[in-house]
Amino acid sequence: MSDVEQPVLRPSRRLPSGRAVLGGLLVTLAVLGVLLATRLGNDATIRDVVVARQDLTPGTVIEPQHVAQIQIRLAEDVDWVVTNPESIYGSVLLGPVNRLEFVQLSNIAEGTPDAVPSGLAVVSIEVDPGRTPARLAAGELVTILATYTSEEPETTRRIAQDVVVLSYAGSDSEFGSSNTRVLRLGIADGAIASEIVMASLVGDVSVIGVTGATDVQIPEITQ
Repeated sequence: MSDVEQPVLRPSRRLPSGRAVLGGLLVTLAVLGVLLATRLGNDATIRDVVVARQDLTPGTVIEPQHVAQIQIRLAEDVDWVVTNPESIYGSVLLGPVNRLEFVQLSNIAEGTPDAVPSGLAVVSIEVDPGRTPARLAAGELVTILATYTSEEPETTRRIAQDVVVLSYAGSDSEFGSSNTRVLRLGIADGAIASEIVMASLVGDVSVIGVTGATDVQIPEITQ
């Protein structure tokens, strides 16, 4: 034993700073890259890929704070990853993505163009299953029409176009009844959110799934 007094090391209870958290993220990603590189052959190259900064749920509208771009060694035939984060801003997740997990092209749907909303108003309306698609998954896009039978002549108006589905629940959930379903929508425009609610109260709402047909034009008013 030395006669020199040794310092006593005590654990720090301070929370890590934002820079420390980011550093830990980069170290984790670097380790992951090394592990992948050791398992790949000579056909692997350094590529840009997009990963989640945090756990993301279905229906999330992807914003810059949700994802990060890193470089990692991957096989050249890997074509299911997103390489540029800006290309998916405003898109919607169809399924969950865990923190540090790759964002896959098959797991995103094109969302509202031209802008990334900082938040969405949530609207829940009861709909007739005969007027809606048989199935709607979180993240899909729909157009909402309302038919007003009390008007002369009877009219059908397009209330909202290309809005995001958050959930679509049947009678086996806590929402709705045996002959109705509850459709939850995420909407960036408060005025449109109010119009959808009003239309569900005074008209007959019809839902058109447009996720795979965003170029199809739905008329605003028909008779």
